[in-house]
Amino acid sequence: MSDFLLEINVEELPTGYVRPALDKLKNAFIEKLKLGRIAHGDVSVFGTAVALVCYVKDMQLKQEELSQEISGPPKRIAFDEDGKLTPQGIGFAKNQGVDVKDLKIKSTPKGEYVFIIKKIKAGETKEVLRVLVPEIIKAISFPKTMKWDDSGVRFARPIESILVLLDKENIKVKVGNAPAKVVKGVPAGLYLKKLEKLYTLDQDKRKSEIEKMIMLAQKKLGLDERIDKNLLEETNFLVRSPVLMIGDFDKRFLAVPRDVLVASMSKYQRIFTLSKGGKLINKFIAILDGKGRDIAKMKKVYANILEARLKDSLFFYNEDMKKPLSELAPKLKDLIFQKDLGNMFEKIQRLEQLSLFISEKLNIDPVKKEDIKRAAYLSKADLVTQMVGEFPSLQGAMGMEYSLKSGEKESVAIAIKEQYLPKGLDDNLPETIEGAILAISDRMDNIVGLLGSGVESKGSFDPFGIRRNSQGLIQILNYRALRLDIISVIKEAIGLYKGRLKISQEELEKKVINYIKERLDFLAPDTKPIELKQAVLRSRCDDIVNVFKRVEALSAISSEKYFLKAAKVCERTSNILKGAKAEKIGEVNESLLKEDLEKEVWKAYSANSDKIRGLIKEEKYKEVTRAYGEAFFEALHKFFDNVLVNAEDKALRGNRLAMMQAINRLYTNDVADLAMLPQIVV
Repeated sequence: MSDFLLEINVEELPTGYVRPALDKLKNAFIEKLKLGRIAHGDVSVFGTAVALVCYVKDMQLKQEELSQEISGPPKRIAFDEDGKLTPQGIGFAKNQGVDVKDLKIKSTPKGEYVFIIKKIKAGETKEVLRVLVPEIIKAISFPKTMKWDDSGVRFARPIESILVLLDKENIKVKVGNAPAKVVKGVPAGLYLKKLEKLYTLDQDKRKSEIEKMIMLAQKKLGLDERIDKNLLEETNFLVRSPVLMIGDFDKRFLAVPRDVLVASMSKYQRIFTLSKGGKLINKFIAILDGKGRDIAKMKKVYANILEARLKDSLFFYNEDMKKPLSELAPKLKDLIFQKDLGNMFEKIQRLEQLSLFISEKLNIDPVKKEDIKRAAYLSKADLVTQMVGEFPSLQGAMGMEYSLKSGEKESVAIAIKEQYLPKGLDDNLPETIEGAILAISDRMDNIVGLLGSGVESKGSFDPFGIRRNSQGLIQILNYRALRLDIISVIKEAIGLYKGRLKISQEELEKKVINYIKERLDFLAPDTKPIELKQAVLRSRCDDIVNVFKRVEALSAISSEKYFLKAAKVCERTSNILKGAKAEKIGEVNESLLKEDLEKEVWKAYSANSDKIRGLIKEEKYKEVTRAYGEAFFEALHKFFDNVLVNAEDKALRGNRLAMMQAINRLYTNDVADLAMLPQIVV
C-alpha cells in the first residue's frame, strides 16, 4: 500500500465554491474507490481558491479480488431426469465462460437453481486511477461552470494543472487539455508535508488561526470582540499564509450609515470593520496573504482604495437622499421581477393585497394593517437607488434608512428591512408582526410565481431560491407562532397573478405544498422512529405551527403502548383500504351492519369519534392517541379475526370498507398516518 495525492490547480475560484467542492471531492473519492474495490485509509481534503487537494493514506496498490455468485436456470431445466446437463445448462456455462464442471446447485426459497462462482481479477490501482480521477474531477458540480478550452470539459474556472501521485509515481490523467504537473522522486506523503511548510494547508486550521488573530487584536485595542462569520469564511479561502494588518480611514466617513460602511469595506476589499460599544470606529482589520509583506506600504494601498470606495458610497447616499422613497416606487415599472412574471411595481401591488389578506386572517388591528400595506408599497423601492445598485446586499437595509429619512413610521421602516429575514438557516427572524407578514407575503409570492412559471429546483441546485423561500416561510410562521391557513394563502397568491402563470391552479397548489412539506421534513425536529415525521406530513399540513406541535408531541410518546396500539389501528385499517383502491367507498349504512362484532366496532366509533375530534381540536395529541388506541385496538382485533371485510356481497363489503375508512381517517387526516411506521408490534 502507498499514499495517494491529487492536486488540482485552478484560476481563482469564487470563495463560496471551495468548501462545497472539497466535500464533493472527498465523498466522490470514498464512493469511487469503494466501487473500484480499492482499499484505503483516511481520506482528507484541503483547499484554497487556487488549489483543491485530496490525500488518501494507505491505498492498496491492487484491487481486491471479487467473487461473484451468478444464478442460472432452475436445476430441473439445467439437468434432465437422468442428471445429465441439458442444452440450457451447457449454454449457461458457455455464456459465463466456465467449464460445466464448475456448475453448482443451490437451494433457494423458489427451489433448486444452478449457479457459478465467478472470480473477477484484481487490476493495478494506478490503471484504475487513470479512469477514476478524471471522472471524479468532472463530477465536481458548481453553481456555474465554464469551458476553458476546445475539449468541452466544464469546470468553475480553468484548470491550470493536475498532479496525481501514488507514492512516488506520477500518474498522468486527461481532463480536457489541462497539463500534468510532474514532481520527480517525491512520494505523496512528503509532497503533502512540503505543501504544509509553504502555507497553512488545512482550511479549518487556517480559519481558526485567522479568527484568533482578529479576536486578539480586538482585545488588545479594547474593542468589541465580534467577527463577521461570512467574511471570515470568504477570507479563509482567499489567503494561504494569513497575516493581520490594522488600518484606518477618515472619520468623516462615519457619517455614512453603518450597513453602507460594512458593505463598502467587505465587498471589495474584504476587510473587517471594528467597533467600540456597538458603534463603528475609523479602523479596520485586513488579512493579507503571505509573511514578509511591507505592512506600512499595504496600509497606504488599502487606505487609498477604501477612501475612493467610501467617497463613492457617500456620493450615492447623498444622491439617493434627494428624493423621498415613495417617489421611487413608480420607477419599479422599469425593473423586471422575473421573466414572464411582470415588473417589480406589479409585484409590490400583489404584496399589498396579499399582506392585507394575511392580516385579515390573523385579525391584525386596522392601524397595523395600514402600516403593513404601506411597507408593502415601499418594500422594493430601494432597488432603484444608486446605493442598492452598487451593493445589492443592502436591499431592505437602505429601504429602512431612506424611509426613516423620508418621514415614514418606524414600524413601516423596520418591516421593509425585516422582509428579507431570515437570509439563511441561522439568521435572525422578523421581530415585528409587520415585518413577519411582509416577509411571508414576499416569500409566498416568489414561490407561487416561480413554480407557476415552470421553474424547478433540481437536486441541490436552487438558483431561484424556491427552497430557501419555503424554508424562510416556515421559520417565520413557527417562530412567531402564527396560526395561518397556508392553503388559503397559496390560493390567494395564485389568484393575484391573474392568469399569468403557466400551470393550472390545482396542479400549482400541489407543487407549492409539496415544496413546503419538503422543507418541513428538513426543519422539523428529528423523531423516533425517523418515519414518524413523514407520517405527520402525510396528514393535514395547512397550519405550520400545528405540524411542529404534532411532530414533537408524537415523538415524545412513540414508545408508549397506547401509541403502538393507535399505530396498529392505522396500519390494519390502511392495509384493508389499500386492497380496495378500485372500489368507490361511501358512507357507513348502519342498516347493513349484520355481525355483532361489526356492530361493536361501529358502536366504538359512534361513542368515541366526537371525543377524539374534540381532543384534536384542542391539540391534545397525547390524549387523542391514547383515546384512539383504546377505542379501536381490541375491537378491531376481534373483528379482523372473525369477520371477513371483503365479503362477496358488494353492499356488505362496501359498508365494511366504509367503516374501516371512517376509523382510519378519524386519526390519520388530522394527526398522523401511523401506518407508515415500520414493524408495529404491540
